[in-house]
Amino acid sequence: MKSIQLYKDVEVTVKEINSNTSGLHKHHFFELIYVLHGSGVHNINDNHYEFSTGDVFLLTPEDAHTFEISTPTKFCIIDFTESFFSKSANRLEEKMDVSEFFKRLEYIFHNHHNVKGNLIAIEDRNIFEVLIDQLMTEKEHEQSFGNIITQNIVFLLLHLIARNIQRNIIIYSKEENPKNKVHDITAYIQQNIYDKELIKLENIATHFNKSADHLSRYFKLQTGSTIKDFITQYKLDLIKTRLKFSDLTISQIADEMNFTDESHLNKMFKGIFGQTAKQFKKEQNSDAKHI
Repeated sequence: MKSIQLYKDVEVTVKEINSNTSGLHKHHFFELIYVLHGSGVHNINDNHYEFSTGDVFLLTPEDAHTFEISTPTKFCIIDFTESFFSKSANRLEEKMDVSEFFKRLEYIFHNHHNVKGNLIAIEDRNIFEVLIDQLMTEKEHEQSFGNIITQNIVFLLLHLIARNIQRNIIIYSKEENPKNKVHDITAYIQQNIYDKELIKLENIATHFNKSADHLSRYFKLQTGSTIKDFITQYKLDLIKTRLKFSDLTISQIADEMNFTDESHLNKMFKGIFGQTAKQFKKEQNSDAKHI
């Protein structure tokens, strides 16, 4: 399988595929794919999704995909690494402080597989098309402030996707069980994971107009997990993402995720994943050197 690496923060390309199929390959970065025109089937991790003009797909690192083309197809492809969402001391003049943006957008990276196929709502298609057109214009002409404009366009595109993912997850869950509120609760926790006050049990319960005991019993009954365990697991999943794709130190991550210190984070990480965060990061760095 072909494997592709990326050495820029963000790259916008337009690609045409006229043959029946494209080669199966995977990425070590994030990729947003917009169908400018055409139709066919998009195979992502052996799942097949029909696509047509205006559809949107998001690939995260290690996703394997290929296209089967029915009619000649043109894509706008936005490739970006996680460093795109972090501050860089060497490029502060080109990058705004985007750490808060990234905290919100992590929801996409950990939930987009719950939405099958196209990620954009019908009512958002017009604005999405306008933003993609402007993005391609910025890429083509490379004018002043182009980097910051490109960055903001990508943020807006991702926020539209995040809203649609959340909406679809809740819709799907209510179709299966109209009275089930678990996805509302987990969405609230995920969106407020960096605010230790908001994700305290009593404050979650207040938000949903329940007592803490009632909410705890309900969540445990529906998921088999306590709210505390869910919060811990989600935090550690986010930490794995940051260890793999960012240059933040473990101490910085511990502080950001409201752990007491690096030792506390390592202890919790090892309890879930069988190795410390430091060992995991070293292993990821070693693997990257051999790619």
